[in-house]
Amino acid sequence: LFISILSLQVYCSAQEILKVDYPAIKEYVTNHNTEFQKLMQRFAENDTLLTRQDHAMLYYGYSFTPAYKGSMDDFHRGIAHYGWQYCNVNKEEKYEDAYNIGKELLKKNPVSLQLLYNMYGIAGLLQKDIREIKHYSKRYAALLTMIALTGDGTSEETAFKVICVNDEYQLLNMLFKMENMKGQSLVNKCDLIEFDKCQYYEGNQMYFDISRSLDYMSELF
Repeated sequence: LFISILSLQVYCSAQEILKVDYPAIKEYVTNHNTEFQKLMQRFAENDTLLTRQDHAMLYYGYSFTPAYKGSMDDFHRGIAHYGWQYCNVNKEEKYEDAYNIGKELLKKNPVSLQLLYNMYGIAGLLQKDIREIKHYSKRYAALLTMIALTGDGTSEETAFKVICVNDEYQLLNMLFKMENMKGQSLVNKCDLIEFDKCQYYEGNQMYFDISRSLDYMSELF
């Protein structure tokens, strides 16, 4: 709840949309890989000097690395397995095992909202040091709010830009508090989600730009 409210406050205070230039991001990741990796390291260490533009470069830039496999890859199946462990184990040592699995998965994908959220939760269950718990919550909130600044979700032209379909649900459920999802459809290169309402969003539908995932899949074939 704290993360969601914090994200909402930043989102509502924004004066303009954060532009995402995919060609420029691809060029940076491709031709300045050393600098990009240093940026990733700063993110992993919770560098407070990182800007919204830095977080955009990190999140969208990941989709131009060899580790990115679109929306449904082995990594996300790993998240699903980790989530199963997280929800069903009942012994502390099993929670610790799941926590260690999550750490390894984060090395492969440091910008996974789902994984960062899970790690935040399980760190709390294990009563880790508060600084360690915040280590995940701050990164999660930074990425969530950055994505929320890429549009307003009211049209294809102003759709929220995500690199993973699962990230749509992070915004819908954790930030905007969606109630009763009614449908999902592909409109050109956007996911259109319809719902009864959201607590923190006007209207009953929201557009998400999933062009990066679709472009990646088309490149494979």
